[in-house]
Amino acid sequence: MKRKTLFALVTFIIIVCLVPLTACNNASGKFASIRIQFDGKDIVTGELDVFISDKLDLSVIADDGSVPAVKWNSSKPSVATVNAQGVVEAVGSGTAIISAVETVTGKNYGASVFVNAKHKAAQVGVGSGKTADDPIFMGNEGSDEPLEIYFIEMTQIYADSIFIKKGNVEVLFDAGYELDGKNVNAILREKVTDNRLDMLLVSHSDGDHIDGLATALDGINNVSLMVDYGGVGNGNVKAAREKYTQRGMVYHSAYDCVNGLNGAVDRYYLTSELYVDILNTGNYILNTDSNASNPKSVATIFNYKDFKFFTAGDLTSEAEKDLIKNEVLPNVTLYKAAHHGSHGSNSRELLDILDPLAVAISAARASQYGNEWKGSKQNETYNLNAASGHPAAAAIERIYQTNRISRNLNVYWNAVNGTMKFSTYGEDNYTFQGSATVKGYYDLSLTNGQAVWNADKQDFENRVTGEENFRLHETKAFIFRDYVKYLPDEKREQLFPDYRLAEK
Repeated sequence: MKRKTLFALVTFIIIVCLVPLTACNNASGKFASIRIQFDGKDIVTGELDVFISDKLDLSVIADDGSVPAVKWNSSKPSVATVNAQGVVEAVGSGTAIISAVETVTGKNYGASVFVNAKHKAAQVGVGSGKTADDPIFMGNEGSDEPLEIYFIEMTQIYADSIFIKKGNVEVLFDAGYELDGKNVNAILREKVTDNRLDMLLVSHSDGDHIDGLATALDGINNVSLMVDYGGVGNGNVKAAREKYTQRGMVYHSAYDCVNGLNGAVDRYYLTSELYVDILNTGNYILNTDSNASNPKSVATIFNYKDFKFFTAGDLTSEAEKDLIKNEVLPNVTLYKAAHHGSHGSNSRELLDILDPLAVAISAARASQYGNEWKGSKQNETYNLNAASGHPAAAAIERIYQTNRISRNLNVYWNAVNGTMKFSTYGEDNYTFQGSATVKGYYDLSLTNGQAVWNADKQDFENRVTGEENFRLHETKAFIFRDYVKYLPDEKREQLFPDYRLAEK
């Protein structure tokens, strides 16, 4: 059954088939929402991956910190059961929705989480990755599992972190700022059940890509292969190289990969069917150099059957030209907008060649430089409506002019979609799932453009919710940023018939 169908049924199921809870009730009855936790922590992606026969202890907490009495339910007991105390047991392969409804306020506030149960994968060794017959992950990685690409929501100014998973094969590409690293680590702890990353990639040396590495990798005991921007390394990147090479990790720079030096190659097989190409931009730094700025970003294509995913850190338009000269690039299914959707990246030339089916923009709602975001604060009102900062208007215009995007408008952005997941079984297509945003944004149009603080909620009024699975053009942020004018004429007239372009 498709997940959106499960979601449609979950309200009915909750009402009809609730399991009573006998646990003690410490709730005040003054809360307005509840959320499910695992091991005392919020479930960042809204889903948990488990093996058949695993048991999970789930709990519920209200927005005021109290612990309300709830009734639990499983949408599919043949996959996962749940008892009155919130203990979930995986009993069969598939996906079930585990739901909780509070019984304190009389308003039936609820929360739910996906539980994905599968047979345990088995790794029997680590290969060189240089051929399909000698992949990095040797053994049964979970051949019946989809390829999943997560764009982890960042909470600081912009930043990037991508997590890729195929069964028991896992890849991390960048880790955001230092505070973002904690969010990345939460996902790794949920998803990397063997505490081993099969590949770690680092695009370039900017802080919003590397500062989070130290905290992100907490609990990761081993890494099979690391490829980064090269140079002598410093800080978290150098520390990661040294820590994991001492534990058997193979390390190569992007420069060595594209030039075939020191045993490196430009294509690494994670499994016999999933591989990554390190693309030659002609701009990678030498192993004796220090820092790698945006034009030196590592460019890659992940390939799984007919599905292709292009990502290139903060690569600039000039460097994109060099890439086009050096490589014969294919059409791709998924494109990560370079440099968080910057105007100085995402050239029309590159976009036309790649002709993506979907575009993912990895960027937090912009904060002010130098201000660390640690939750809503009354005196921090900068850009609450997400009307400024990346992605840039010029890049948005070019993206919507691209062939397939001009027809399907498949553009997504962390600031409205939260942590974004693209799943595929290898076709030139995908299934999209967003999540409730951590940082979020606010509809100031409801309060005459003014930020209104709610002391009880410890948040501003009119936080925008419910857009996690919307495409960008379907969100309020699209209107706030005046992006309607960048849609193709036919789509603009169809979707926004009352919009009038300003006369030139």
